[in-house]
Amino acid sequence: MKKITTLSLFLLCNLIFSQDFIEPEKQGTQMEINELNTLIEKHPSSENYYYRGYFNYQNNNFFDALLDYDKAIQLSPNDFKTYYSRGILKIKTTDFKGAIEDFLQCILINNTSYKSYFNIAFAKTKINDFEGAIKDYNNCIKLNPSYFPAYQNRGMLYKSQNLFQKAISDFDKVIELDTNNLEAYQERAVSKAMLNQKEAVADFDKVISIAPQNAQAYYNRALYFINFKIKRDYCSDLTQALKLGFTPAKNVIAEVCSKK
Repeated sequence: MKKITTLSLFLLCNLIFSQDFIEPEKQGTQMEINELNTLIEKHPSSENYYYRGYFNYQNNNFFDALLDYDKAIQLSPNDFKTYYSRGILKIKTTDFKGAIEDFLQCILINNTSYKSYFNIAFAKTKINDFEGAIKDYNNCIKLNPSYFPAYQNRGMLYKSQNLFQKAISDFDKVIELDTNNLEAYQERAVSKAMLNQKEAVADFDKVISIAPQNAQAYYNRALYFINFKIKRDYCSDLTQALKLGFTPAKNVIAEVCSKK
């Protein structure tokens, strides 16, 4: 049987970052904003502006939130939490360079803030500064060696640069710290497949055992079997992928399964 699919297809739908910037949990209502409006009239402090900015952010009033954070920083120029929250807001509104500046200010105030390094790395990725992002993920990991999202995102960057062995090492660490991390098993499987490592099949199997409704997992495993001529029932995997809604499987089924 001829090799019908290049290994690049393993990378389909796997180039997003599974762990994004660190966003605060949603809470707060318009009632809190109204109460802070009254407070600010009487006590226009940096804290009151900060909290109104925070609740404006939670309610998707991003322009008002930015004005409040700006005012809070004007009144208290060394307040870590305000720079951090404004950095999150700037990421949310795609002002990635502005976000980097705010998180750098956070580090000047508190040089042990591993989450600030993580968010800088994320923002640098968004402006295609991959080398800089890797350095900041390194800094994040130095400060908190147990923070698995940094290994996960750094591994994705290595994989996007075809540095598959480095990517595998990072995904190994993710799995050590988070034993059922679906994305780490999937990305490690792809990386191993790209290096022609037979151990990839165990990771593909693990992905399906964790997420039996994941259509792409069946599709990727089928491609692995086909490309490396492994005697497994790849047609069943392709059929299951199609059944679960992954339409690219249809063309592969037509090409390889009708000839078996």
